[in-house]
Amino acid sequence: MKRPSATQLAVAAAVVSWLISFYIHHPLVEGNVYSDVASFWWREENLQRGEMPCIQYFFEYPPTACLLVYASRLLGGVSLTGYYVAFSLLSLPAFIAISICLSRLAGLPGSFFILVPSMVVYGVYNFDHFFTAFLAAALLMQTMGRWRAAAVLLGLGFSVKLFTVLLLPLLMLETGDKRKAAETGLLFAAGALPTWVPILLINPGWLFEFVSFHASWGLENSWLVWLSNDPFSQSAKLIAYLTALVLIIRAYTYSASFAAKSFLTLSGFLIGSPTFTPQMTLWLIPFTASFTRLWVWLPLFESANVAILFTWFLTDTPTLPWTPPQTMALLRAIALSAMWATVYRAPASANFRYVSSS
Repeated sequence: MKRPSATQLAVAAAVVSWLISFYIHHPLVEGNVYSDVASFWWREENLQRGEMPCIQYFFEYPPTACLLVYASRLLGGVSLTGYYVAFSLLSLPAFIAISICLSRLAGLPGSFFILVPSMVVYGVYNFDHFFTAFLAAALLMQTMGRWRAAAVLLGLGFSVKLFTVLLLPLLMLETGDKRKAAETGLLFAAGALPTWVPILLINPGWLFEFVSFHASWGLENSWLVWLSNDPFSQSAKLIAYLTALVLIIRAYTYSASFAAKSFLTLSGFLIGSPTFTPQMTLWLIPFTASFTRLWVWLPLFESANVAILFTWFLTDTPTLPWTPPQTMALLRAIALSAMWATVYRAPASANFRYVSSS
């Protein structure tokens, strides 16, 4: 009997992860786990009526996320269940892409990181699995020396969630000369703009609402709430942004591989960010699968991250310190800080390796 290939095993692992995530969040499952996907339906009558987010009503996510929600409504019809199933089916290719990229970046064991608790619980949940699929593919392309493809993929990720832009300066520096750096920026724009431009032309006011919404958001799952005791403290938000800025600049200027600097940049941003929703940890899976020195911290990191959601509804004030979710968020911050320090002190151990599919 022929042994399954690494790609087949990666796809199988992705399907298992997707099935579990699909089931636990399914609206018809008794005792189902909360998801933002279902929340969008209940809070937005506009979505139920079939209106297009970002154009016919405000939606707080970038244009491709708006299109994904709209496509799910069109494909799923007028019921929550149909909409949820459609969104889930659109999610499956992202799960598979992440798993295949992991198998190329970290070998066969890496593909099974698609089954880590955070991926299962926060997979069919929001848009971070789509974002991570583009991110992982970009990291793979850069590892293969295909920096142009990496730039386009980072741009595509930017259209789902903005944060691939944090890696753009690293990729531009990695090219080695000004002409290629400029080309990298143009290719990034080529990946990002096809969904941004139509939204901005049809509804230019959406951008102001988008910026205002996120600027007004308070601290969410940030360790700084323990210092301020106020989720809406402006001084705490300022400290958070300064912390993230210092860590990002240090990552940019550090002498290390592209892989190590990418992890230090994204994890540094998450450590400092005033908003660190638990699904954002999916961005780090390509790195934690590949950097074996980080594995010692994963049990604490993963368990605390998953526990944020499972303890969120146990209190009426989940954003305040001394509550279970913020205690879990603090433990997660400690683990992530230790992971950041691990890579910073031993950058040579933090590398991807391209593994052929053959």
